[in-house]
Amino acid sequence: MRHMDRTDSGGPQDGFQTTQWSVIRAAQTDDQTRRRMVVGNLMERYWKPVYSYLRYKGYDNEAAKDLTQGFFAEIVWGRALVQHADQSKGRFRTLLLTALRRYVVSVHRQETARKRRPAAGFVDLKMEELPLLDATQAGVSADDAFYRTWAAELLNDVLAQVKAEFCLTGRERHWRVFEARVLAPILHGGEAPPLEEVCRDCGIADDVKASNMVVTVKRRFQAVLRRCLHDLVPSEDEVEAEFCEVLNILSQPGAG
Repeated sequence: MRHMDRTDSGGPQDGFQTTQWSVIRAAQTDDQTRRRMVVGNLMERYWKPVYSYLRYKGYDNEAAKDLTQGFFAEIVWGRALVQHADQSKGRFRTLLLTALRRYVVSVHRQETARKRRPAAGFVDLKMEELPLLDATQAGVSADDAFYRTWAAELLNDVLAQVKAEFCLTGRERHWRVFEARVLAPILHGGEAPPLEEVCRDCGIADDVKASNMVVTVKRRFQAVLRRCLHDLVPSEDEVEAEFCEVLNILSQPGAG
């Protein structure tokens, strides 16, 4: 997947970030400093899905950047979208996408060239770091682009945390085996290398041990992803459905 490229060689991240309802509730405060910080973190989490949506709506790179800045400045911050979010009414990403659709409808084409940056400059979205997206992929809607980018970012964070855990606990070879046997073929396309080859490259005695290592990392990955999803849904019963939906989003044709 293009959005997941940084996982290939990236090291452990400083912190595991996810858009949880506990974080959203933390923004629903009268403390302006705390609210600014939390909303800024939420923007960092969601600006890429928003930008992807706008590119697939037909906006060029610069116009999509400007509209992304405008959406967060005028709607998410200016109209206190986060403060009005209610977990009982559905997923936050659905609320955000609905607000984004309405925002795009309300913006006139001639205004897209104007830079819509927050007046106080409270968040730097570092948008210049994003490679240009191919917004011409057949069969991919703007909504698809939004959800796929969101899911890929979530998966990147989960993989980064799992890698950090294995490396910090002296099990770096577990991760190397998983990366070679499972992750790299998914990211780059192609067949998984034979276990014998993986064993030779990673210095592992036999196939059975390498296979067990892969199973161990897979189980940890699933556990971390479910934990991440736990606070995205109103009840424990919905975690499994959310888990399946994330994997389904990433498995759709054209998501790679």
